[in-house]
Amino acid sequence: MEIKFNNLTYKDKKKTLLKKINIKIKNNLITGIMGSNSYIIPDILTSISSYKGEVLINNSILEYDNRKICYIKKLNKDTFLTKTVSDEFYLKKKNIKDNNYLEKITSSLNMVGLNKDYLEKEISILSKSEKRLLQIALNLVTNPELIIIDEPYLYLDSKAIYNIKKIILDLKDKYNKTIIILSLDTNILYELTDDAIILKNNQVLISGKTSLIFKDYEFLNTNKIILPDIIKMKQILLDNEINIDFKDIDELVKGVINNAKEDKDES
Repeated sequence: MEIKFNNLTYKDKKKTLLKKINIKIKNNLITGIMGSNSYIIPDILTSISSYKGEVLINNSILEYDNRKICYIKKLNKDTFLTKTVSDEFYLKKKNIKDNNYLEKITSSLNMVGLNKDYLEKEISILSKSEKRLLQIALNLVTNPELIIIDEPYLYLDSKAIYNIKKIILDLKDKYNKTIIILSLDTNILYELTDDAIILKNNQVLISGKTSLIFKDYEFLNTNKIILPDIIKMKQILLDNEINIDFKDIDELVKGVINNAKEDKDES
């Protein structure tokens, strides 16, 4: 699914929140969007919102279909509407005709690392990490074309983060999904996304390939954008003239960072 925003302007009752935005979400890629008003993009795609400009999906005027687009927001008190995991899945089914729905439920749960025994559990007793995984599984069961995830690692422990990262990459590589990630964490953008869009002062500050954006240290520092941990470590290694093949730096840095995160989780 390809999405284009042409001269998009969005206002609430008090002020302009986005002004003349021109961006493209490319098909079968992971696009990261960073900025305090980034939530407006998925709100426009998944609900009736008043905006000026043009939004095209596959070169057609936006027409929202909740079977094709899912928006996985941050957990809140309204995320789940029923008592048990099973009830929540079957609430989702009310507009879906599918004789193999139970099989799809099981497959969605397995994909996020939860087994079918969870169907009988009450949602209230699940940990935040389990609730987040359930939330993702609920959205995958409809097999959407576009998946929007707000802060994908929120509430997750190191093991769950590893699983979710693999799921996101598999959804793109194996199932040809288009994915939008909303995050204020440059580590997530650098690690997961193909393209990045950074919003500032209600406009697009920069957009393009993530790898290229995060190579421009001067631009990032000038605009007070926090460098990803991997980039920081690369700089330290290079500044100290540590003799290591540049191709190996990513793996070395990832290992150091992951070990640090695991130690933090265990403490």
